[in-house]
Amino acid sequence: MAKRVLGKVELEDVAWGSTLLGAGGGGSPRDGLKLVKEMENEITLLDPADLPESANAVAVAGLGSPKAFAEKGVGSEIILAFEALKNMTAVGGVKIDYLMPAEIGGLNTIAPLYVASKKNVPVVDADGDGRAVPEMATTLYHVHKIPASPMALASKAGDIIIAYLGDPLDTITAETIARTAAVSFGMVVGLATWIVSIATIKKCLVSYSVSKVEKIGKAIREARASGKDAVKEVVTVTGGKELFRGKIQKIEMRTAEGFDFGRTTIEGIADYKGKTFVIDSKNENMIAWQDEKPVIMVPDLITMMSTDGEPLNNADTKEGMEIAIIGIHAPEPWMRIPDGFNCWKHILEKLGYKGSFVSPF
Repeated sequence: MAKRVLGKVELEDVAWGSTLLGAGGGGSPRDGLKLVKEMENEITLLDPADLPESANAVAVAGLGSPKAFAEKGVGSEIILAFEALKNMTAVGGVKIDYLMPAEIGGLNTIAPLYVASKKNVPVVDADGDGRAVPEMATTLYHVHKIPASPMALASKAGDIIIAYLGDPLDTITAETIARTAAVSFGMVVGLATWIVSIATIKKCLVSYSVSKVEKIGKAIREARASGKDAVKEVVTVTGGKELFRGKIQKIEMRTAEGFDFGRTTIEGIADYKGKTFVIDSKNENMIAWQDEKPVIMVPDLITMMSTDGEPLNNADTKEGMEIAIIGIHAPEPWMRIPDGFNCWKHILEKLGYKGSFVSPF
């Protein structure tokens, strides 16, 4: 069985590469790096191609407001959620063999790796989205009809909620339960759900995403150390496109219903001087406009880096920063069926866009 072992350097690369593919969300790399420092054991990362198709993996994550993650941190609640779900499902004869990220992000890729280090459970080189997402209804799990039930939620204080849905595919109810818990528990909860077989991962989700973000993080680290343009290196390693470079002129942010809603306005520099780029976000970056025309939107990734090469989460951006915007095409499972775009429409409409999918790819 092929496997890799991730030490501290590799885990730091994972955190930074995941921040880029978090597309503004998925937690701050600083929160993820705090968890890396607490890991006492190396992480075993397994190739899904070498695993029994009937074996099961479960996704774990931190859920809530990015600002709350930055202020309060996250850790013990993720372990509690995993243990609660594992113990509850074992009663019904369901064995959880592996961990995996629910999404990609500076915190939420690291979250299952942190649990793995504490509970000695191997991790599958895969995730549920290939990016970060704001809602359970905007996941590949939802798009490909993978049940979100049962679900475990835990607070830092040790409060635990186990939820079974009357309709296991009802992600709206699942989201309501999870967000209500997040608001009740101070905008941060640990989440464990989506028990999936290896066969389902291969068919519907995103394989090799953990090794992918490690590769991105390594490219960024080496580019910055050698004085190369890290933005160009990221474009090369991801197959993405540089969309804009500029200075953040204004950030408008509000928190509502467990989400951070924002609008970031960037004034162009260098080759983009005289142009304006605007990004609308709901935790993650949802749609971007250049000179008032949409140029990229979900499920494609709208990612940000400082011009000196640091991947940025929306909670870490500040007015006056010089940044580059990179577009990255969504993983294939998003593009396979219409719901890969349709599941985002309710958010895009609230942000003022009611048209069809627009992509630079």
